[in-house]
Amino acid sequence: MKRVVLAIIKDDQDIDLWSPYFNKISPTIHMLRIEDLAETMSSLLGMDIYSPLIIISTRLYPNASPSLIEDIREWFPNSEFLLLASSSDDFPPLQPLVRDNVRHLVINPESSHLLNVDRESAQLCTAVSKLIEGKPLKIRDYLKPGTETYEFRVSSSEQKEELISGLEELISGDGPEIELLRQKGALLVDEMFENALYGAPHQKNGAFIYAKGQFRQIDARETIILRYGFDGECIAMEMEDNWGSLSPDAVLECLAVNHDSNEFCEENGGRGLFIIWRFLDHLHVHIDPGRQTVVGGQVKLLTAENLVEKKGFHITTGSTT
Repeated sequence: MKRVVLAIIKDDQDIDLWSPYFNKISPTIHMLRIEDLAETMSSLLGMDIYSPLIIISTRLYPNASPSLIEDIREWFPNSEFLLLASSSDDFPPLQPLVRDNVRHLVINPESSHLLNVDRESAQLCTAVSKLIEGKPLKIRDYLKPGTETYEFRVSSSEQKEELISGLEELISGDGPEIELLRQKGALLVDEMFENALYGAPHQKNGAFIYAKGQFRQIDARETIILRYGFDGECIAMEMEDNWGSLSPDAVLECLAVNHDSNEFCEENGGRGLFIIWRFLDHLHVHIDPGRQTVVGGQVKLLTAENLVEKKGFHITTGSTT
């Protein structure tokens, strides 16, 4: 069976914008205009193909064609969907993504420097390639090749300040941007630490096991690991726990509720998760239910002075072993 990745876009302007990236990523990406969708789908169904990933432009969905994903699932019920936007486009409302179970959103900066020259655009290529391969993002995917990364196994709730100090020392340099990057990094470690120690552990009935701020000694059966790296331009970090208590639906609902209505959802550490997304430039969450949750992402020196309003996320599931 032949694998084809479909990219459904609005018009020729969309083709001009996205084809340089898609050509770089994979020759299996097939772009088609929305006006050709029905005819193309009908012809594809007569072939021995499958589409593990379908990419859709935000210039089509969710505002212009709100039922588009529901319609496509009639043809490809098992495909993953990635919503793709340019930074010059309006940020899409997230509640339709909850309804249609769209777990991937990439915001690509418009730039005259494409692909290898523009790191952010290169990261778009990495994100799409990972989804085609069925692999979750890792912190090394955000960093320059060869950048050293660090891993710390948490054994006590009293380690938080030590871990924050270690990250601050790693972010070397002077100037207001560097100092703001340190502050963002410290806040993110704080939130990730609190979520892993107090938000992730649940009883079978869903109740939290530990009160926030309670002293905890982590026993050998529990795994909490912080990883991070800094390449001079970008700090990447992630926190892993072995509870796997988050669900993809809960993550997506949390982001949507907090973003679209400015109301905090507290369930399953929802407020902390939204704050993490708020301060990151891009969020990745990987869940192996009942076994593992990894929450991470990146912050760039270029954006250290402000909070990026238009940002993406990846929510993936499954075993990584």
